[in-house]
Amino acid sequence: MGIVDCHVHVGLAKYRPVEDYLDTMRAHGVDRAVLVQYLGNADNDYLERVVGEHPEAFTGIGLVDPDDPQAPHRIDELARRGVLNGVRLPARVRGDVWKAMEANGLTASVTGPFPDVVDDTFLDVVDRHPGVHFRLEHLGWLRFSDDPAPYSGFQRFLRLAERPNTSTSWSGFFLNAGTPYPYPDAEPYLRMSLAAFGADRLMWSGDWNRPGGTDADYAAAIAHVADHMPFLGPAERDRVLGRSAATILGRDSWA
Repeated sequence: MGIVDCHVHVGLAKYRPVEDYLDTMRAHGVDRAVLVQYLGNADNDYLERVVGEHPEAFTGIGLVDPDDPQAPHRIDELARRGVLNGVRLPARVRGDVWKAMEANGLTASVTGPFPDVVDDTFLDVVDRHPGVHFRLEHLGWLRFSDDPAPYSGFQRFLRLAERPNTSTSWSGFFLNAGTPYPYPDAEPYLRMSLAAFGADRLMWSGDWNRPGGTDADYAAAIAHVADHMPFLGPAERDRVLGRSAATILGRDSWA
């Protein structure tokens, strides 16, 4: 399957353009990526254009303003255009937005903050919409220092793994870990999430778009999974680094 980065921001203002990322992909052996619209920008035109021009390299997750009364209609419109296959939404959203997601067969890429992700009412949303796949970004947006052993908060997060329509991502360590690379304080959470979700519902991102990030940082992010996680077997590593994202978030042609 090769390497698939499950969470990449590109743009013309806040983030670097896709041409820069294409160069990075070629340099580091990343085969495909999921382009995710960045928070605060509900204009998906650039994202749709890039995905449309590079369908073998990219799939995309757009964004709608969840507080817009027309949000369900915006989701319908995005689905009708048929370019992106998901929408980024915060866990706090309730109501007809989820009905629109389910009716259109779109994946939800779920943002935090962490207390919203582990709230009982969001668990109820997941249960009420089995036709939506909920990709829980960055291990639920948990800052590891906020939930030390015995990990009571993360245990609440892992209840979501009991639902078959969920997955999560190993990403955002530069922001959420309290220790430097290779982020040893992340390991308990990685092990627990692997046991709960299984490798088929875990996916990786190298955080190419991190502030001040370099190509060396991106290479190190790949090595983080490949070389610093001895608890992963070869088949599990293959799934986390690519196969899971391709299966859950990718295009039919990626299979």
